[in-house]
Amino acid sequence: MDQLYAPWRHKHLAQKNESQVTDECPFCSKFKENIENDIKNLIIKRYETCAVMLNIKPYGMGHVMVIPYDHVKSLSDLTPDQRQNLMEVVTESMSILEDHLQADGMNMGLNKGKVSGGSIDNHLHIHIVSRFIGDSGFLVTCADTKILSFDMKKMCIDLQAAFHNNLSKKSNDTI
Repeated sequence: MDQLYAPWRHKHLAQKNESQVTDECPFCSKFKENIENDIKNLIIKRYETCAVMLNIKPYGMGHVMVIPYDHVKSLSDLTPDQRQNLMEVVTESMSILEDHLQADGMNMGLNKGKVSGGSIDNHLHIHIVSRFIGDSGFLVTCADTKILSFDMKKMCIDLQAAFHNNLSKKSNDTI
């Protein structure tokens, strides 16, 4: 069995996250802010029961999270309609990212609980990571350094446009 050795993640996972220190959820606080702050808060698109947001500590270009507005820890805490909407948004997001970023692949995952690797373990969120051929290289492996060659604010603006354009193409917007 091959193993991925990523010791640089330990310090991030071992740290107390912002929500544990302040008792305020970083997702909920951003959702409460005015929509005019969405770019500052890296919110790409707000849907009926959830939103798509760029990850502030991305694994790579186009690493987004789909996050329900309700502050819940588990999929089972959502209503069936909320779960359906969440998965529709995940599906739509993967399609948009693949098309817009020309991604070679995708990873999608949900961390449940602190021991699963989730840095924000008290508010459910689903990660979608766009993957590209050669997106892991020498510096990641040997120098504990990952090069992120994109501007987060510009990425947010570009993806907002891509999500808007994709939804505009649909004649029947069910999300």
